[in-house]
Amino acid sequence: MECPSLDAYESLPYDRLSVRETHPDHLAVLARLHGIESPDPGACRVLELGCASGANLIPMAWFLPGSRFLGLDLSAAQVDAGQAQIARLQLHNIEIRQADVGTVELGDEGFDYVIAHGLYSWVPAPVRVALLGLIRRHLNPGGVAYLSFNALPGWHMRGMLREMLLFHVRALVAAPQRLAAAREFLAFLDTGLGGLQALSAEYLRHELAALMQAPDSYLYHEYLATVNEPVLFSDFVADAQRAGLRYLCNAELHYQFPASLGETAEQALAAFTDPLARQQYLDFLLNRNFHQALLVGDDNVRPGELDYERFTRLALFADLSPPRKLELRKTKAQLFTDSAGERHAVSHPLTRAALTRLSQVYPQALDYSVLESDAQRQVAETGDPRLAGQVEHLFGELFQLFALGAVSASCHAGGALPAPQMPACATPLALAEAAAGRLVDSRHASLRLDPLSALAVQSFDGRRDDQAITAVLRDAGASGVRVDPVALRRMLARRGALRS
Repeated sequence: MECPSLDAYESLPYDRLSVRETHPDHLAVLARLHGIESPDPGACRVLELGCASGANLIPMAWFLPGSRFLGLDLSAAQVDAGQAQIARLQLHNIEIRQADVGTVELGDEGFDYVIAHGLYSWVPAPVRVALLGLIRRHLNPGGVAYLSFNALPGWHMRGMLREMLLFHVRALVAAPQRLAAAREFLAFLDTGLGGLQALSAEYLRHELAALMQAPDSYLYHEYLATVNEPVLFSDFVADAQRAGLRYLCNAELHYQFPASLGETAEQALAAFTDPLARQQYLDFLLNRNFHQALLVGDDNVRPGELDYERFTRLALFADLSPPRKLELRKTKAQLFTDSAGERHAVSHPLTRAALTRLSQVYPQALDYSVLESDAQRQVAETGDPRLAGQVEHLFGELFQLFALGAVSASCHAGGALPAPQMPACATPLALAEAAAGRLVDSRHASLRLDPLSALAVQSFDGRRDDQAITAVLRDAGASGVRVDPVALRRMLARRGALRS
């Protein structure tokens, strides 16, 4: 069942960052919130199908030495690259093999977590059937599978652009020439749409703005690949059920809550008592074009039914910057900013105190009960003591932020790496990632690095002092940029990118 676009993957490897939603800790948390006692993420078996060169899997193996990881990919070039990276990092808990997911035999190997990101929509229908069967055969009891796919009806809009691009490159065969022609066509569209006011033109301008900044590999494999077959959510669920798998939830939990669309939409969707039907019609209202679905093998699972009390048994972590002046005496909105620059309004002093505490200890996770006590103490001592007992407001806001992805949860407290003794150098993983223009922290959050930032990380190689690092960065064209190696070290230590 060889993929018809394999040559393109060989000549144009997919430029992938880590995908936070695929991390076993995140999958375990969502399973436990739905009443499934998922395996310990710190001592589990993980399988990634279509792992490319391991950009998603290798950082997991680095930061979870007690777990074991297997990646499969059809591309020999990408498998070779992944194996070389594993050898350089001297990792002994991960293996990447060349294999066709449509025909591979894994014997009696079982896995607690299975990941298939960017694969399901990009293979022919027979391979999709084989993929689901493979997952069902090898998913351990209590295990969770993650599959992402392009979804209808929303992908019809992107499909319009894909059809245009495929027409434009129809006479070309080699991937580099097709890619160059596609970039040429995008420039044509950008110019030609400038004065048009139609809704379709507005949509295309929005897509063009994103594609102009996208890596070549994304443009090619999303819009020029031989196979890209988006599916309805309900059809995906039916296919999974035929394979003996059950839909659990979306990896981005906020998609399960119609209230986010407003009161009118929530009332309309309330007519659907079947949660799977409600999810499909929610897709229609949102015009959804992408899904990150979690599947389990438990026939008794009830999709969408959360045990909210279990949220208080978890540990929370968050990389949010608090406002300059924290207000703990009044209930009013203050903005906390995440690492991507998105702002989140937080109303209650207890929640603001809790998020500030989490920002101080990131990447450490604090037990919910400990976080609640710390926040109450802070508000009682420096805010309005009358508000310190309103823990129901703390729960409500923290869960909403968790559903939105601004706050994360872990099965275990802790998780912070020991602070390196200064001066320190970058870890082998950080040096390797920076060479590829990215950085992955201990919580599987991924940063795309600009050339200067990548050079900054690579400068902490243990062979330079602060003066030499400053000189390297200034010589690279950072004139006018204030270089502070001490601040850079603190940032890298926080990201788990430094070692003593």
